Amino acid sequence: MRVRTCKPMEPSASSLPPSRRYRRSAGRCNFINLTPNPRWHYRLIRAIILAPGYKETAMSALQLSNLDVKQLRVFAAIVEHEGLSAAASALGVDLTAISRALSGLETRLGIRLCQRGRSGFALTAQGKAIYQQARRLIEELDEFETSARIVSQTVKGRLRIGLIDNTLSNPRSRVVQALQMVARTHSELFLELSVMPPATIEIALRERQLDVAVTAQPGFLSPLSYLPAFSERSGLYIARAHPDRARIEAAITEPGSDAQPIPFISRRYKMPTFDRLEQAYPFVPVASADGVETAATLIAAQFGVGVLPDHYAGLMTDFDLVELPVPTAPLMLTFYVVCRSDAAEEPTTRMFQRFLLGQARDKPPGAGADHIVAGRDK
Repeated sequence: MRVRTCKPMEPSASSLPPSRRYRRSAGRCNFINLTPNPRWHYRLIRAIILAPGYKETAMSALQLSNLDVKQLRVFAAIVEHEGLSAAASALGVDLTAISRALSGLETRLGIRLCQRGRSGFALTAQGKAIYQQARRLIEELDEFETSARIVSQTVKGRLRIGLIDNTLSNPRSRVVQALQMVARTHSELFLELSVMPPATIEIALRERQLDVAVTAQPGFLSPLSYLPAFSERSGLYIARAHPDRARIEAAITEPGSDAQPIPFISRRYKMPTFDRLEQAYPFVPVASADGVETAATLIAAQFGVGVLPDHYAGLMTDFDLVELPVPTAPLMLTFYVVCRSDAAEEPTTRMFQRFLLGQARDKPPGAGADHIVAGRDK
């Protein structure tokens, strides 16, 4: 939107009221751009014109300046704190400065915005209309400033992301959506995506081989920073064709002191959630796996029972796996997005964290989540 600003008439008309000194005249008007989205300019002028008791003034040719915006912010603070003194205290300025800004705005607009004095503070009808539009103006300006700040912090270079295996099929995971947002908003960024074992992914991050990682059941190493990102449900599975399935299922559903050993496929990395399950039953490790796919392979090969994410087990239709009814199920794992503490505020790292957590706006990492640094709550 472009706002027309008109030159005054000849000096001989200087004795006329301000409203008569401004005319829309072709060839005598300039145009200025106020903002990329200046709907509020029209709304503000319209609010003044439609306010009860409005009289035509120089506001007919209003151009909002930085001073006007500052005074509107002060006025909004006065309204929201229900008085000049409270607003002065909240803004950390003198009461005189608040009063001067309010008086200046009233003079600029040519209307009285509020009643103040011993009887208390109260908005006039015009003041209510102006406040509503001023509030919109302030919100749009703040949004514009945030967007401009994000644009100015251009994300370039390389982003190295590490994942543990088989997070793609988890319906709770936002990894694909986050990568889509990276490609859509920062096409100049070169991405390196790696799949690593849970036992080594945090070490790679700490040793600066990665910039950010997504992992479950982390070791909370120093100096890394952890944000909960999403969860994953797992269960205890066995191949339907396993020759000892009936006995194993009975031992799981009705554990007893005379229960026979249950062949179990263990993981070659520490998983506290799985450790508790192993302690509850007479499991005997017959094989070990370093990830989800290797564990699923051993289960399908009828080596024994093992823990798998539900979303992954659901993909193995050709191998006919059966979930055992474990009384303590389901097993829930929390996945974290992890970075080095000294890199938490870097634009590339912050951007990926924000996209993965599904945050629409540029909030600082950790907003709305438990932010953990080096194994302790921050």
